[in-house]
Amino acid sequence: MARGRCGGSWVWMAAVLACERPAADPAESHALPATPAPTRARVASIRVRFDNGRPEFGKAESSEDRLRAVAVFADADPRDRSIVLGLVGGGDAAGADPGLDGCVRQGSVGGGAGAAASTRPASWIQLMDVGNLELRAGNLALPLQIRLLPAVVDATRGVRYEAVVERGRGLLAAGTLRLSATGGDGMAAFSAEVAVPRPVRISFVGDQPPETGLVRHLPPGELRVRWGSVDGRADLELLAGSETTDVPVWLRCRPKDDGEFVLPAGMVAQLPPRSPQRPWTLMVVRRSRAAVPGFGDGGLTLEVADAVHVE
Repeated sequence: MARGRCGGSWVWMAAVLACERPAADPAESHALPATPAPTRARVASIRVRFDNGRPEFGKAESSEDRLRAVAVFADADPRDRSIVLGLVGGGDAAGADPGLDGCVRQGSVGGGAGAAASTRPASWIQLMDVGNLELRAGNLALPLQIRLLPAVVDATRGVRYEAVVERGRGLLAAGTLRLSATGGDGMAAFSAEVAVPRPVRISFVGDQPPETGLVRHLPPGELRVRWGSVDGRADLELLAGSETTDVPVWLRCRPKDDGEFVLPAGMVAQLPPRSPQRPWTLMVVRRSRAAVPGFGDGGLTLEVADAVHVE
């Protein structure tokens, strides 16, 4: 009697084919499906800024040392991270990176909710209530007030935290600044600490010390700026421009923190003409950053800044 290839009596053709089928690859049987890219992320943006008291443009008296804090905590599409960062303002929230010792030209240094409104988000953004929020340095505490964010950004709703204090230099004296939240809106309590960078103060513009916060009669050409302290742990930014013109123009530079930087004459020539009625503003900003637990890297930014006017 004829036998099939599997041995024994004739078998159905289906059984024969089954005998000849190669064994399944174990790797194929245990392959995992591809993981899709995350569609939502938690993003924190907290900007704490300290400005040295200086004579303000158009005013006879100096401003007080001022510390301002703005914070948002968002459930957002990862593609909308830059929009969330823009809701607290800041010169580095957006724009091209000038690179170390480089400069770029841009239209503003502000940001904030109004600036973020010009960009349509990829998806809805929910700004979360994380409970009571405060900044603390040693025995000093600054509670942030919770406010409803005006609906100026399309598809963005929720709250923003804000605080302003005059004579706020004491909050920088402890060496670290601590942010604490009691938790809420699905978030447990959390805290984060950021190192306080060294204070920065502009010591010379050209060959003139800006003792009154004002520099006059600079010669045309390059613009040399010096500041009185260095800090290798923090980032430094130098901004020069004018917001008193119809079309604001700013130069944003990222110098080495070695005490001196020269803006090339070709870049300075891009600024609008200066005058007593429309002076340039020159700012040096030093920044340090820290992560906020549960919100990714670098969400907490502390800035110390100094500014003078150039007629």
